[in-house]
Amino acid sequence: MYYTTMGDKLKDLRHTTSDAVEIIRKLGSPEVFGSLEKICKNTQGVKEMMESLREPEMVKNIDNMRLAAEALENTSRRIETLVIEIKKTGVLEEISEALVAARNTLTSADNKKIMNELASAIKEMLLAITALIDEMKLTVDASKKSGLLYNVDEVGKEASNIYHALRE
Repeated sequence: MYYTTMGDKLKDLRHTTSDAVEIIRKLGSPEVFGSLEKICKNTQGVKEMMESLREPEMVKNIDNMRLAAEALENTSRRIETLVIEIKKTGVLEEISEALVAARNTLTSADNKKIMNELASAIKEMLLAITALIDEMKLTVDASKKSGLLYNVDEVGKEASNIYHALRE
């Protein structure tokens, strides 16, 4: 057991009282007062924020954000499931292989030669089509002057009439 004497108790009481006076003195200092003012302002700001969070508009906004977050989470899950299913089918690997093959084909020297030949052939074809169109224009102009197109149109009508007559 610990026995204390009356003197020890008084000594402890004097130290405790001295410490309490020192604490009270420090609480009265401008630094502590400034800190307490800051705490009070912060508390007031928090109180105002909590009050604004309780307003119907803010409650609705928070609920809308919650719904949007849930929708985003659901969409994320669906996309994840979709990606897993696509991976299972092997389509992505096939597409990747096809892209690699296409890239290799397009960058090959043979392909460049073939593309140049194809471009030349297309140019020649366009020139031939242009010449054919010009020739057809001249032929149409000449037939208009001679009446040949009118006669061809009449022959077509007669052939159609004969066909319909035979059909009946």
